[in-house]
Amino acid sequence: FSETRSGTLDALLAQPLSLLVLPDSGALPDAETQKLTAWVQSGGVLVRFAGPRLAQGSDTLVPVALRQGGRTLGGAMSWGEAARLSPFAATSPFAGLSIPSDIEVQRQVLAQPAADLDGKTWARLQDGTPLVTGERRGKGWLVLFHVTANPEWSTLAISGLFVEMLQRLVGLSTGTTQ
Repeated sequence: FSETRSGTLDALLAQPLSLLVLPDSGALPDAETQKLTAWVQSGGVLVRFAGPRLAQGSDTLVPVALRQGGRTLGGAMSWGEAARLSPFAATSPFAGLSIPSDIEVQRQVLAQPAADLDGKTWARLQDGTPLVTGERRGKGWLVLFHVTANPEWSTLAISGLFVEMLQRLVGLSTGTTQ
Protein backbone atom coordinates (compact mmCIF):
# COMPACT_ATOMS: atom_id res chain seq x y z
CA PHE A 1 0.00 0.00 0.00
CA SER A 2 3.03 2.27 0.10
CA GLU A 3 6.70 2.60 -0.76
CA THR A 4 9.18 2.53 2.10
CA ARG A 5 12.35 4.60 2.15
CA SER A 6 15.01 5.22 4.75
CA GLY A 7 17.73 7.83 5.03
CA THR A 8 18.73 11.06 6.68
CA LEU A 9 16.01 13.58 7.43
CA ASP A 10 17.34 15.99 4.79
CA ALA A 11 17.42 13.27 2.12
CA LEU A 12 13.90 12.10 2.94
CA LEU A 13 12.42 15.60 3.01
CA ALA A 14 14.09 16.45 -0.33
CA GLN A 15 11.72 14.06 -2.13
CA PRO A 16 7.92 13.75 -2.25
CA LEU A 17 6.89 12.10 0.99
CA SER A 18 3.46 11.59 2.53
CA LEU A 19 4.28 9.97 5.86
CA LEU A 20 7.41 9.92 7.99
CA VAL A 21 7.94 7.52 10.89
CA LEU A 22 10.24 8.27 13.83
CA PRO A 23 10.69 5.33 16.20
CA ASP A 24 11.64 6.51 19.73
CA SER A 25 13.69 9.50 18.64
CA GLY A 26 13.37 11.33 21.95
CA ALA A 27 13.55 15.12 21.91
CA LEU A 28 14.69 16.31 18.50
CA PRO A 29 17.33 19.00 17.90
CA ASP A 30 15.91 22.46 17.05
CA ALA A 31 17.05 22.33 13.41
CA GLU A 32 15.26 19.01 12.81
CA THR A 33 12.18 20.22 14.67
CA GLN A 34 11.96 23.29 12.42
CA LYS A 35 12.29 21.22 9.22
CA LEU A 36 9.71 18.68 10.34
CA THR A 37 7.31 21.38 11.53
CA ALA A 38 7.38 23.02 8.09
CA TRP A 39 6.90 19.64 6.40
CA VAL A 40 3.90 18.74 8.59
CA GLN A 41 2.37 22.21 8.12
CA SER A 42 2.48 21.64 4.35
CA GLY A 43 0.56 18.34 4.54
CA GLY A 44 2.86 15.59 5.82
CA VAL A 45 1.92 13.02 8.44
CA LEU A 46 4.57 12.56 11.13
CA VAL A 47 4.13 9.32 13.07
CA ARG A 48 6.17 8.94 16.23
CA PHE A 49 6.57 6.01 18.57
CA ALA A 50 7.34 6.09 22.26
CA GLY A 51 10.24 4.31 23.89
CA PRO A 52 12.84 4.89 26.58
CA ARG A 53 14.16 8.10 24.95
CA LEU A 54 10.78 9.74 24.41
CA ALA A 55 9.77 8.71 27.94
CA GLN A 56 12.62 10.89 29.23
CA GLY A 57 11.43 14.02 27.42
CA SER A 58 9.81 15.20 24.23
CA ASP A 59 9.71 18.26 22.00
CA THR A 60 6.91 20.20 20.31
CA LEU A 61 6.33 17.53 17.65
CA VAL A 62 3.93 15.43 19.68
CA PRO A 63 0.15 15.84 19.66
CA VAL A 64 -0.18 15.90 23.46
CA ALA A 65 1.98 16.82 26.43
CA LEU A 66 3.65 13.75 27.93
CA ARG A 67 4.51 12.74 31.46
CA GLN A 68 8.15 11.83 31.95
CA GLY A 69 8.78 8.19 32.66
CA GLY A 70 6.03 5.78 31.77
CA ARG A 71 3.75 3.11 33.03
CA THR A 72 4.98 -0.47 33.17
CA LEU A 73 3.46 -3.83 33.95
CA GLY A 74 4.59 -4.38 37.55
CA GLY A 75 6.12 -0.87 37.88
CA ALA A 76 5.33 2.05 40.20
CA MET A 77 2.47 3.34 38.01
CA SER A 78 1.45 -0.10 36.90
CA TRP A 79 -1.22 -2.54 35.92
CA GLY A 80 -1.71 -5.89 37.62
CA GLU A 81 -1.84 -7.53 34.20
CA ALA A 82 -1.19 -6.52 30.60
CA ALA A 83 -3.59 -3.90 29.25
CA ARG A 84 -5.95 -4.42 26.32
CA LEU A 85 -7.31 -2.06 23.69
CA SER A 86 -10.78 -0.51 23.80
CA PRO A 87 -12.92 -0.37 20.67
CA PHE A 88 -12.13 2.63 18.46
CA ALA A 89 -14.46 5.62 18.72
CA ALA A 90 -16.55 6.56 15.68
CA THR A 91 -14.50 9.78 15.36
CA SER A 92 -11.15 7.95 15.24
CA PRO A 93 -9.33 7.41 11.93
CA PHE A 94 -9.27 3.76 13.05
CA ALA A 95 -13.06 3.48 13.44
CA GLY A 96 -14.40 0.17 12.22
CA LEU A 97 -11.15 -1.78 12.56
CA SER A 98 -11.45 -5.04 14.48
CA ILE A 99 -9.23 -5.39 17.52
CA PRO A 100 -7.70 -8.85 17.97
CA SER A 101 -8.03 -10.18 21.52
CA ASP A 102 -4.35 -11.15 21.72
CA ILE A 103 -2.93 -7.58 21.61
CA GLU A 104 -1.36 -6.71 24.96
CA VAL A 105 0.37 -3.57 26.23
CA GLN A 106 2.98 -3.97 28.95
CA ARG A 107 4.31 -0.40 28.95
CA GLN A 108 3.28 3.01 27.64
CA VAL A 109 4.19 6.69 27.82
CA LEU A 110 1.35 8.55 29.50
CA ALA A 111 -0.23 11.78 28.32
CA GLN A 112 -0.60 14.69 30.72
CA PRO A 113 -4.26 15.22 31.58
CA ALA A 114 -5.66 18.15 29.57
CA ALA A 115 -9.05 19.52 28.54
CA ASP A 116 -8.47 18.59 24.89
CA LEU A 117 -6.94 15.12 25.47
CA ASP A 118 -10.14 13.22 24.75
CA GLY A 119 -10.52 14.85 21.33
CA LYS A 120 -6.92 13.99 20.42
CA THR A 121 -7.15 10.34 21.52
CA TRP A 122 -7.59 8.02 18.52
CA ALA A 123 -7.03 4.72 20.34
CA ARG A 124 -7.16 3.97 24.02
CA LEU A 125 -6.63 1.15 26.44
CA GLN A 126 -9.52 -0.34 28.40
CA ASP A 127 -8.56 1.82 31.39
CA GLY A 128 -9.12 4.92 29.21
CA THR A 129 -5.48 5.98 28.83
CA PRO A 130 -4.37 6.99 25.32
CA LEU A 131 -2.59 4.47 23.14
CA VAL A 132 -2.56 6.63 19.97
CA THR A 133 -3.05 10.39 19.89
CA GLY A 134 -3.19 12.74 16.93
CA GLU A 135 -3.44 16.43 16.21
CA ARG A 136 -3.82 18.45 13.03
CA ARG A 137 -1.02 20.96 12.44
CA GLY A 138 -1.57 23.13 9.39
CA LYS A 139 -2.43 20.80 6.50
CA GLY A 140 -0.73 17.81 8.14
CA TRP A 141 -0.91 15.62 11.21
CA LEU A 142 1.20 14.69 14.22
CA VAL A 143 0.48 11.15 15.44
CA LEU A 144 1.97 9.44 18.49
CA PHE A 145 1.80 5.76 19.37
CA HIS A 146 2.35 5.73 23.13
CA VAL A 147 4.21 2.39 22.77
CA THR A 148 7.30 1.26 20.87
CA ALA A 149 7.36 0.39 17.17
CA ASN A 150 8.51 -3.14 18.07
CA PRO A 151 7.16 -5.80 20.47
CA GLU A 152 9.28 -4.55 23.40
CA TRP A 153 6.33 -2.70 25.03
CA SER A 154 3.33 -4.13 23.20
CA THR A 155 2.28 -6.83 20.77
CA LEU A 156 0.49 -4.22 18.62
CA ALA A 157 3.49 -3.81 16.28
CA ILE A 158 3.41 -7.50 15.31
CA SER A 159 -0.32 -7.62 14.61
CA GLY A 160 -2.35 -7.28 11.44
CA LEU A 161 -4.21 -4.42 13.15
CA PHE A 162 -0.98 -2.41 13.15
CA VAL A 163 -0.73 -2.67 9.35
CA GLU A 164 -4.35 -1.56 9.01
CA MET A 165 -3.71 1.41 11.32
CA LEU A 166 -0.70 2.48 9.25
CA GLN A 167 -2.79 2.24 6.08
CA ARG A 168 -5.33 4.61 7.62
CA LEU A 169 -2.55 7.03 8.61
CA VAL A 170 -1.14 7.09 5.08
CA GLY A 171 -4.64 8.00 3.95
CA LEU A 172 -4.59 11.13 6.14
CA SER A 173 -1.79 12.70 4.11
CA THR A 174 -2.48 15.28 1.48
CA GLY A 175 1.07 14.85 0.23
CA THR A 176 3.72 17.51 0.29
CA THR A 177 5.59 19.48 -2.34
CA GLN A 178 8.80 20.00 -0.39
